[in-house]
Amino acid sequence: MIKTLLLVTICLVIAMAIRVVEAQAGVTHPTPISLLELFGIIIVLLIAGLTFLGYNAFGLTEPLLIGNIIGLILGIPQVALPLSAMLELVYLGVFPVGGAAAPNAVVATITSLMFAKILGYTTVTSVELGTLMAIAIPIGMLAMYLEVVGARAGCVIYSHWADREIEKGNIGRLGIIAFLGSLQWFVVYMIPILAIAALGMSQAAVETIRVSLENPALQKILSALGVGAALMPAVGLGLLLKLTYGPGMLPWFILGYVLAAYLKLPILGITLLIISLILAIHWRELYEALQAPSTMSSTPQSSSSQVFTKSDFIKTYLKITFADQWAWNYERMQGTAYAFVMNHVERKLRKDPEELKSWMRLHNEFFNTQPLMTAMIVGVNMAVEEGGADQETVRSLKTSLMGPLAGLGDGLFWFTWRPIAFGIGAGLTLTAGALGPIVAFILWCPLVMTLGWYLLKLGYRYGFNMVSVIKGGRIEIIRRIASMIAVAIIAALGVSYIAVSVPVKIAVPEAQPINIQAAIDMIMPRLIPLIFLLGSFYMYRKGLSITKVLAIYFLIGVVLGLLGILSAG
Repeated sequence: MIKTLLLVTICLVIAMAIRVVEAQAGVTHPTPISLLELFGIIIVLLIAGLTFLGYNAFGLTEPLLIGNIIGLILGIPQVALPLSAMLELVYLGVFPVGGAAAPNAVVATITSLMFAKILGYTTVTSVELGTLMAIAIPIGMLAMYLEVVGARAGCVIYSHWADREIEKGNIGRLGIIAFLGSLQWFVVYMIPILAIAALGMSQAAVETIRVSLENPALQKILSALGVGAALMPAVGLGLLLKLTYGPGMLPWFILGYVLAAYLKLPILGITLLIISLILAIHWRELYEALQAPSTMSSTPQSSSSQVFTKSDFIKTYLKITFADQWAWNYERMQGTAYAFVMNHVERKLRKDPEELKSWMRLHNEFFNTQPLMTAMIVGVNMAVEEGGADQETVRSLKTSLMGPLAGLGDGLFWFTWRPIAFGIGAGLTLTAGALGPIVAFILWCPLVMTLGWYLLKLGYRYGFNMVSVIKGGRIEIIRRIASMIAVAIIAALGVSYIAVSVPVKIAVPEAQPINIQAAIDMIMPRLIPLIFLLGSFYMYRKGLSITKVLAIYFLIGVVLGLLGILSAG
């Protein structure tokens, strides 16, 4: 399966190279979206889908990365940079965890860029940016429902297929079963993309859309839609704030706001300053938490009893990195992927065919945790099985670890480091262009891929002893410190990039008109973005869903935009 991923990556590179050569040679196509461009989009989406159903090591489900790759393929990089950065801020707090689905950022980003190509945009104004975001968000919602029905529910068949192959003793087929389950996710994602591609390949449809957008009445509506779209980062950041905020974090939120609104520091500078302050205050607690594993005894293994070689660990690591959630479904969740990860392990340990089938039935049961944390559980699993543990012990071990590690991993990676890495990247993109996606990729990919290997080896080395560390609460301080950093950065991102202002001016006889926005800034700079950020946070705390908050804010933005009370920018 890893060879397949390398193959599609090579195809992507070839497609992009051809696109660059065409652009330099001035080659044009009769329709806005060519077959070659569609081929490139399909390859990118396939790679994004396969790696997302690992632990998203390349970060390709993030609008900031996939958006700029698609922008290069479509030949509109100057549109992709600001659009992907704004969509990143919208979806920063919106990530599918556990069994929950979320608005699909990948499909939203790709389709909005395809519309940009259809509309002939090579650069974007705030109005055009708002138009594209207004297109992206409902398509992302539609893709979420397609994913629920076609992938999350539809992939149950692959777990039952795996059951049948295990009973037949065909353990080697688990890889292709899991891979086909992942392809079903990809096919579901392709539905709206192919529909828009068909639109972009019809010259008559393209001309009709472009002429319609030139209507002056529609332009006013699009301007109002731009205000609604400018409020969308408050929806994602507010949810992220709700997920990370806890007791004692108000000072860090205020500090993040002050550094951004009053001192106007860049996001990267704010991040480094906040991290330095928090480490200075909590260094001893953090040091003790990081030292916790070193106080344990490792799982004793004599050289004669050690079964697994370095190549076994590399194979396990690659499977976890790229196939950790293949064929994910509501019934077994990661169960079938876990069985695929463990099949070469069990084949090395179990020489009796019936015993092998029995152990593979165990691994094809329900399993669900934060994907990166699967590495630690698999490492522990390998150690205890190598030491002779029975099935009930292994089953109880997996069950006892997956819940605590899911909460820890979600908090640390999806809702802390991910927002930090891609929030910094989005901020840099809006100020420094192409540097932003590069920095975000460097902050994300090397760290999570290195950590995946480390967690696998850590779990294997300490075996059962890892349970006491995880359940003993000694690493809770790591999650709390990470949340403090995230809260401060969310405040800074919110007041910096929720880009709305009050354009109203009050006429005064024989004097300069009173600029309402300037008056507000004199009292408290960036107050309007702060109010919208805290407003979404409050609504989430009251139990409103992301769909309701999104609808409320979008409606508020459009109405106030039509009335001239709010403007984008």
